[in-house]
Amino acid sequence: MVGLTIAVVALSIALLVLVALFLRQRRRIRKLAEQAEDFLVGNGAPLEFSVQEDSLAPLHNAIAELQNRLLLAKERQAEECRRTSDLTADISHQLKTPLASLRLYCEMDESFHLSQQLTQIERMERLIQSLLRLERLCADGYEFTYDEQEVASIIRACWAGLSATFPACTAEISGSAVIRCDEKWLSEAFTNLLKNACEHMPEGGTVHVRMETTEAAFFCTVEDEGGGASAKDLPHLFERFYRAEGSPSSGAGIGLAIVREIIWRHHGTISAENTAKGLKMTISIPLMKMIRT
Repeated sequence: MVGLTIAVVALSIALLVLVALFLRQRRRIRKLAEQAEDFLVGNGAPLEFSVQEDSLAPLHNAIAELQNRLLLAKERQAEECRRTSDLTADISHQLKTPLASLRLYCEMDESFHLSQQLTQIERMERLIQSLLRLERLCADGYEFTYDEQEVASIIRACWAGLSATFPACTAEISGSAVIRCDEKWLSEAFTNLLKNACEHMPEGGTVHVRMETTEAAFFCTVEDEGGGASAKDLPHLFERFYRAEGSPSSGAGIGLAIVREIIWRHHGTISAENTAKGLKMTISIPLMKMIRT
């Protein structure tokens, strides 16, 4: 009887020890998960390597190794982006000088084709400026400043700047949303979308802009009345230098590529589809709360 009592006590103690170890392991796993999440969102330092000899040490050290590799890859990418940005700025400077000289010589010569020559020079300047802007954007050469903004106000301001260029077109803007974004760059994205819509519509057409939000994301559609794109053009609209059928001869095929990069910098996506009226662009951006410090 005494032996049985001792066995029961020993078993109870063993169970208590196991429970304590299990709870301790759970707390360590929870803490590792929290530290890993803090690191991913930029609020925490990488884990230091563990010298403990227990079952969680391999997991701890594997996370630490991955975090250090991510930091190294991020540093290398940042360095490559800096080099690309510097190269883009240098190319921009080198191209502006001969173009300015060419413009000057054309104006001095005052040839019969002076107007056409200056038009082509201006077109080349716009093309070079857009291309270098896109390349620098792709290389993270611009700093984005995110803040909570009312999107409808941004879109109305964009249309106010375009309406004089397209007096025969109108814009119908419905819905509202407040999202975390870079106001300057998002304005450029919507300006390009509105301009693209107007260029592909007949006179008297209307651009329909609709906004809505869910608990997780912001959605916005920009739909024109231009009849849409052909089936072969639709998958390539956001590629650089791609010009769809019916595009203005002055277009360079860069505007929508810039839009895609800007939306991507907001962790969003943009897609295109044909509707009964024309071409509809759909933007989706996840909603992220501001981090207050």
